[in-house]
Amino acid sequence: MVGGARRTSHALWGALALAWPSVGLADGAAATEVASYQAPLPPTPVSKTSPASRWASLSGSQCWAETARRKLGVTRVKGAATGVALPVRVTGPIEGVKFLTPGKKSPYGILDCRLALALADLAIVLKRHDVVQVQVDNMYRPRAHLPGKKKPSQHSYGLAIDLTRVKRADGTELVVERDFQGAIGEPVCGVSARAELSDDASALRNLICDVARSGTFHHILTPNHDAAHRDHFHLDIARGARQRIIE
Repeated sequence: MVGGARRTSHALWGALALAWPSVGLADGAAATEVASYQAPLPPTPVSKTSPASRWASLSGSQCWAETARRKLGVTRVKGAATGVALPVRVTGPIEGVKFLTPGKKSPYGILDCRLALALADLAIVLKRHDVVQVQVDNMYRPRAHLPGKKKPSQHSYGLAIDLTRVKRADGTELVVERDFQGAIGEPVCGVSARAELSDDASALRNLICDVARSGTFHHILTPNHDAAHRDHFHLDIARGARQRIIE
């Protein structure tokens, strides 16, 4: 699909998405329709009852009880990981999706139990887009800070994940660096998002904007944020966060 045909397709898809918006997890129900990335986003303030806020506020014991109840494919890490309240590693599928993480000797494969619950919600969204496998670059990065600031990154708490590519059920892969077609400073989602994109770029936008609407994460950074994110999606949760950000 090229030229005017693509513009017609995006315009039609956007109109359909506005007519039948997806119902995010934050509304208490799984979506039955996948919204176009050009459909409007919900307001930026997030409630205390959003999935991201609920998981971020849990204690370690509450989190582990919920993780065990849902039979998620994670196991507790022996010993401590500085900054991580309850460290775990991914050792099996999460809600039917395989997360390929750094090996068991790498600290980058550690995550906080609360992030594991967010990944379970993420997996539900991924399956709506026929995604069966995700490549993870890192989660826990000890002593990581925000660029140019002293404030710790959520990576330093094991509450952030960087995703580089996804595999769909038909075996095809979408690679963020190759396929996203990002432009720093441009809106990722909503009516102002760029329409002239390849089919693969549109698929990645539909996916990440569906994640944003679900309320599963507080902060989502894409290649449109800055050059450092050219090759991955950054997703995190943060205790006390009150704004949803996707850039």
